[in-house]
Amino acid sequence: MGGRASRTIWRSAVVGLWGAAGGASNAWLCFAKLPVPVKDDPNFHWHVVPAGAIHGGVLAAMAFGVAEALRSKRVAVRLAVAVPLAWFAGYASWIPLNRSAYDEPWRKSWAWPFDEKWTAALYAPFAYFGLVALLYYVGLCFWPGKSSLAAHLGAAISAGILGSLWWWIGWETWHFSILHGALWGLLVGVGGWKASEGGQRRGQADEARDG
Repeated sequence: MGGRASRTIWRSAVVGLWGAAGGASNAWLCFAKLPVPVKDDPNFHWHVVPAGAIHGGVLAAMAFGVAEALRSKRVAVRLAVAVPLAWFAGYASWIPLNRSAYDEPWRKSWAWPFDEKWTAALYAPFAYFGLVALLYYVGLCFWPGKSSLAAHLGAAISAGILGSLWWWIGWETWHFSILHGALWGLLVGVGGWKASEGGQRRGQADEARDG
């Protein structure tokens, strides 16, 4: 059990690093105002890039890690975890961006879903990219042929685009979900495949052939 837990943590960290690269890249695009400035530009500073890295890394690592930890559990168990996972991933991943992009104090950033009506706290983390984690987690659990690179890319890119659509529609730039979601999903998909047993077996086979 200890060995399996260690592998899960290690693989989740690997995927989190790829997700961090995607999050940092997307944050840099916002900072550089590419392809166009975000509507009502909140005056991004350089530190939005590391904040975006944490944001993208948390979403990827949490979804991948929980899917990996529960992959041998019954379908009902894996489905029951999906919504709480999405809520917490959306909540936790938004904290650094709330602090950086909107210059909110740490106390307010930690409590950000509860700033308004308590009912908003029930759904806000899903709009703030929690749906990305939800869809990626479900894809990892149930996508056909999920050990292949194509399956990992399909699950991550679909999650990145569809999961961020709610957020970008709110900013009246729905098309940003395609650019940002696809970029994050491409990197996370590659990282997920490399961290998975399927990707590791392919790498070992390539090494044996080359050797």
